[in-house]
Amino acid sequence: MSGYSQLIIDVVRLLDQFDPQNQSTDHFVSEAAKKYQAQGEAEHTFIVEVLSGCLQYKPLLNVVVSEFYMLDGRNFLRSECNLYVVICYLAIFRLEELGLKHFTKIVNSQPANKMHQFLRFFFDSLNLTTWIKDEWCQIYDVAYVNQMLIDPLLRWQPDINNLIDHLANKMANRISKKLESQPVTVPREFNITKPKPQSIPMPEEIQLLQTRRKIPRSTYEAPKEQQLLETLKRKNRHRAEEHLMESNIDAFRCAMIHETEHKRRVLSEIKKEEEAKMKYTIPKPRPIPAQMMENLPIKLNTAAILRENVLYERRVKKELERIDNLIEGGYDPSKFQEMLRKKDIEFMEQQLTDAQRRCLEGKILLEDAILAREARIEENKRNAALQKEEVAKMMQKHAEKRLQEEKEAKELVERVTKGRHNTKQQKLKMQEDKQKMAKELNKETEELLQQALEKTNEEIRKKSELIREIRAMQMVPTFKHKLIDLAKPAGHNLLTEMSIVELRERLGLLKEAQIKAEEDKRDRILNEKQAKEQLLLDKLRQISLHREALSKKAVIRNREEELRKLKASKQVANNQQLAELQKKLEEKRREHHKLNKIQKINTQKNLERSMRSSFADRKSKEVRWWKNMEDSRENKVRLLKLQKAS
Repeated sequence: MSGYSQLIIDVVRLLDQFDPQNQSTDHFVSEAAKKYQAQGEAEHTFIVEVLSGCLQYKPLLNVVVSEFYMLDGRNFLRSECNLYVVICYLAIFRLEELGLKHFTKIVNSQPANKMHQFLRFFFDSLNLTTWIKDEWCQIYDVAYVNQMLIDPLLRWQPDINNLIDHLANKMANRISKKLESQPVTVPREFNITKPKPQSIPMPEEIQLLQTRRKIPRSTYEAPKEQQLLETLKRKNRHRAEEHLMESNIDAFRCAMIHETEHKRRVLSEIKKEEEAKMKYTIPKPRPIPAQMMENLPIKLNTAAILRENVLYERRVKKELERIDNLIEGGYDPSKFQEMLRKKDIEFMEQQLTDAQRRCLEGKILLEDAILAREARIEENKRNAALQKEEVAKMMQKHAEKRLQEEKEAKELVERVTKGRHNTKQQKLKMQEDKQKMAKELNKETEELLQQALEKTNEEIRKKSELIREIRAMQMVPTFKHKLIDLAKPAGHNLLTEMSIVELRERLGLLKEAQIKAEEDKRDRILNEKQAKEQLLLDKLRQISLHREALSKKAVIRNREEELRKLKASKQVANNQQLAELQKKLEEKRREHHKLNKIQKINTQKNLERSMRSSFADRKSKEVRWWKNMEDSRENKVRLLKLQKAS
């Protein structure tokens, strides 16, 4: 008995030590296995397997244990929840492996009242088949829960009920013997002659119901006339789109959107006039006075003042250290810095010349790209002219093919009008059959709706009666009156118990002490603030002195840099390589200008040529259009004659 109790205590202790946020499950189990390796092999395997199982199925077990504490285990300690987790795991997953004998020993090793309460709650058939099953189905699959969890527990329920009764007797001191399975007497059958098997009567024939006729497929399909109308609509739409394309191709030249040179010139003149007006109307802003620019106030916060003061103090310290070093005979790096400055100036001049050269080379490449693009445009225009000729030939072939299709369509229409007269009688018969079937279906649906209405009315009546009863129970008056004396204590028998009047007096004293402490703190803060402000003012004076000295140095340095830049720009202007690149760029620009003039002349000639060809094309298309109109009207007249004859 003591061995089982010690094993359960060890497993519960390990579960209490586990922290899921900071420890992994596998690492924790391996550490626990090393810790209990000195015990026997059976005890070691029991601890490791039960611990890993409880951690693996923790969400499943927490469902039962948390609900147990909410319903039946309110008087038990929450710190012992892992004990119930272990017992629940053994009952669900290890009961068949352990057997009833070992399981009863494990249960008897624990307090009887706790085990009796938990097992009675867990093995209740109502709990297992209702909410426990529903909660487990949210975690695992329904088939797995039914076959592997609920069914085994229900099979073991009679044996566990005996164990629960044994625990109840133990709690009532009505048992002294151990609960062990006694040998059961097995009854033997009497040797009686078996009766002859009774003859099975022949089954009565069941009359077959009359089979209903299937609903014809034509009720769910659209008629052929509707399909023909849709095909005609599609063809008409296709023909209208073709006419629209032709009209867009043969649009008048007066509606062209291309901008002419005259229009561009007029627009540019209008823009220039508007810009000139804007120059006079908008007044120029006055420049800011030099005095204001020099003495602009700079607002600094405490951190900025202290930071800048530390910076200037470091600079002063470095300068003093340099002077001391020179006095002691140290090295003066001014000559080396002067040499570095000269090298920087030469490097800047070289960079300026390189930048100028790169700029000119880029402009030359741009002009080359423009010339190449114009050559490619000319080639594309030639290819487009060839493609237009091919398209015109294809359009001519398409027109001939369309005329042939129209002739075939006319013949088909004539055939359809002849066959239409025979289909009218069949249509009337089909409509009568459909009307009969629709009436039968309407009767059946009305009967079903009537039954549904009766059911809903009955349910509404029952619900209204329930609501009336609940409201009547709520309207019953309840009287609760209790008088309170503020000068007497509540009577809870506590050490520091006091009345409400005494409590208010003590709170008043505490508030006065708090107000006095706040006033002292406020005075101390004000003194500290004044001292800090004085310190900041002193440091601001030092910063202003340092700034004046640095501004003077900066002015001298800027003048030297301006002189250096002027010298560098003069040297760049005298460079021969840049002059050659400039000449090359001007030559490319002249070539580009000549090509533009040639292109303008060619475009004017092409426009005149296209105007002449478009006039001839328009005439031929008009003739074709009139011919199509005459053919269509002849077709309409022929169709009307055929309809009158039918």
